[in-house]
Amino acid sequence: MSMGMKANGWLANALPRLDAGQDIVLVTVTATKGSSPRDHGSQMLVTTTGIWQTIGGGALEFDVMARARKMLASDDDEWQRQHMTVILGPDMGQCCGGQMSLLLEKFTTKQAGALAALAQQDHHGHMLAHPLESGVPLTLQSAQPSFDEAVFMAPAMPRQTSLFIYGAGHVSRALIPRLDGLEFDIFLVDIEAARFADDLGDNVQKLLAKTPEKIALRAPQGAVHLVMTHSHSLDEAICLQLLMRGDFAYLGLIGSKSKRARFAKRLAAAGVSPAMLDQLVCPIGISEINGKSPAHVALSIAADLAIWQQLREDAEQRVNEA
Repeated sequence: MSMGMKANGWLANALPRLDAGQDIVLVTVTATKGSSPRDHGSQMLVTTTGIWQTIGGGALEFDVMARARKMLASDDDEWQRQHMTVILGPDMGQCCGGQMSLLLEKFTTKQAGALAALAQQDHHGHMLAHPLESGVPLTLQSAQPSFDEAVFMAPAMPRQTSLFIYGAGHVSRALIPRLDGLEFDIFLVDIEAARFADDLGDNVQKLLAKTPEKIALRAPQGAVHLVMTHSHSLDEAICLQLLMRGDFAYLGLIGSKSKRARFAKRLAAAGVSPAMLDQLVCPIGISEINGKSPAHVALSIAADLAIWQQLREDAEQRVNEA
């Protein structure tokens, strides 16, 4: 069983467009200062007819789209790059008052093979750094001589966090679409193939496992885990494995306060320390959304994860600024 990654994020959206003969411009926020509508690493794709994602909307985005479409109108089919820095004042229709640096990169069908190779090289889920951050080039072997002769710098990709969802039931089916845009690489784990929905999207990988706790054992460090299987005993086995490892970023267990109390007692008897038990989030979700339907529960969980992400990013930013 492989935990290999499919192309995700901008690559997953760019490759089909290039395969269809559409040129694209990738817009990446390479740096921010002060208040800005999107964070460093945020990305947007621009084609002649549409966009994917956003860098913040308003006059800034319209200006960037106009620049991108001017690049698309060019007959030059080589890899093109433009870098710009903007002040987010009233003249840009942004009241943030900060500053953003943006990189615009035009890709054509001529570079499709190299980008596909980039997606394959990233199959282990290691995000490739942007040259403006690291200065480290990535050389890709390509059938196109003009592209092969240059050193290809991997475009910035937002940090992707591995998210393991144990249980492919109704809540998982309702949750996965609500995680779009939260920059998770999602692995959906279940013991029966019939439990998986037919279409889970491009950013979800199915993991069929008779013993899901082994997936928990092999998951990468710093992953997010949501435990919501059909079986309390299976939930407990997964939680025990993760709590004994202790190197997860977030561990959420679906259920009530009474379920948490029962689990805490049994997990403590199995050797889990009180400090680790404090890391078990149960119930999951935010209290403001307390409906019982799968849609309400899924929305509550997604909101909780978005808040958790923001708190983590704020903490990291404070450390970096210290």
